[in-house]
Amino acid sequence: MIRHLCKIVWNRKRANALTALQIFISFLLVFTTVSLAVDKIGNYRRPLGFSYENRWVVGFHPDQSMQMDDEAEIPSRRQVYLALREFDWVEKVASSDYMALPYKLGMQALFRVEGRFVSNGSVSDEFHQTLGFNVVNGRWFSEEDAALDWEPIVITQPLSEALFGQEDPIGQQIEEWHNSNARIIGVVSDYRRSGEFADPGFFTFTRQSEEENRGHFLVKVRTGTPLAAQEQIDKRLKAMAPGYRVDITTLAEDRASSFKLTLVPLFALGVVAVLVMGMVALSLSGVLWQRTTLRIEEIGLRRALGGSAASIYAQLTGEILVVASLGVIAGLLVIAQLPLMGLLKYTGGIYALSLALAAVVIYGLVIACSLYPGRLACRIRPVEALHHE
Repeated sequence: MIRHLCKIVWNRKRANALTALQIFISFLLVFTTVSLAVDKIGNYRRPLGFSYENRWVVGFHPDQSMQMDDEAEIPSRRQVYLALREFDWVEKVASSDYMALPYKLGMQALFRVEGRFVSNGSVSDEFHQTLGFNVVNGRWFSEEDAALDWEPIVITQPLSEALFGQEDPIGQQIEEWHNSNARIIGVVSDYRRSGEFADPGFFTFTRQSEEENRGHFLVKVRTGTPLAAQEQIDKRLKAMAPGYRVDITTLAEDRASSFKLTLVPLFALGVVAVLVMGMVALSLSGVLWQRTTLRIEEIGLRRALGGSAASIYAQLTGEILVVASLGVIAGLLVIAQLPLMGLLKYTGGIYALSLALAAVVIYGLVIACSLYPGRLACRIRPVEALHHE
C-alpha cells in the first residue's frame, strides 16, 4: 500500500512539490514556536531562587541635570542604609551593583561553563535575607570577611554542579576566576536573575565593601505597605543629597516588564505560525478538493469494481500524508543540523518533545484538511463517473 501511494505521489511530483514545500516551511516554523514555548514553560516551573513580593529597588544616583557643589558631602552606603532602616514599615535593606539586581537587562559575563556565561554581582551582607535566598551549603557573607586576606565567593548550585559535580565546593577555587586568591564560601540554591523564563542561573556573588557606594538598594517592606510610602523615601534621600535623584520601582513591576519582553515576541511568533498554518490549511483543502473533482472517473470506476468508500478515503488521505512526510523529513534534516552548528542549545528532552509536538500539529492539520474532500470522494457513485464529461 505504501509503495503504491509513493508511486502515485511520484507520478504527480510537480504538483506535489509546492505542497511539500509548504509543509516544510510550516514544520520549521511550528518547531521553532513549540520549542521556545516548551523551553519557557519548563523554566517557569523551576524554582526562581528568590522572592519578589514586597521588594522595592531604590536607585540613588547623581542628577546630571543639576550642578552639584564640589564641597557637598556625598552620603556613604552605610548612611543611606541607616536612613532607609528608619522607616518602621521597612523590614530589610541591602545594597548591590546593577548586575546583581533581579529582572534587569544586561549581564557581567566573567567566563563560560558548558557553553553558558557565568555572571557576577557585588552585594552586601544583607542581600540574601532581603531577597530570601536559600543557602544550601556553606554560608553567606558576613562582617568577619572584611578581615580575610583572600576574596570570598558565593555561587549558585547549578554552577557548583557544573564546575565540581558532586564534590563539595566549599574552600575550592575557580580556575577561570580573575583573582587566583579567591575561594568559595557558600552555595545558594539558584538565582535566575533574568526571571522565571531564564535558564538555571550560573551566577557568582562577591562581597561589597563598606566604602563602595553602588547606588542601588533593595528594600523589603511589610505586607500591605502602600506605594505612597515611596514618596517618604524620595524626600528622605533627597534631603541627604540635594544633587542626587531617587528612582524607586518594585520587583513586581520589573517582573511584569520582564514577562512582556519574553512573551510578546513569543506571542508574535505564535501569531505568525497560526497565520501560516491557516494559509497552508486553505491551500491543502483547495488542492485536495480539486484533485477529488478531477479524479471522479477514477473514483467512480473503483466504486464500480467493488472498492469501498473507506478504502478510497484511505488512499486520498494516504497520498497527502506521504507528501506531508516528505516536507517533515526535509524539516528534520535541517533541524538536525542546528545542534551541530551551535544554534540549538536545548536539552535532549526539549528537543525530542518539540519535534514530536510539531509533527503532531502538521499531521493533524493534514488529516483535518483531508476530511471534507475525502467525504466528497466517498459519496461519488459509479453512475456519476459515466455522466462526467
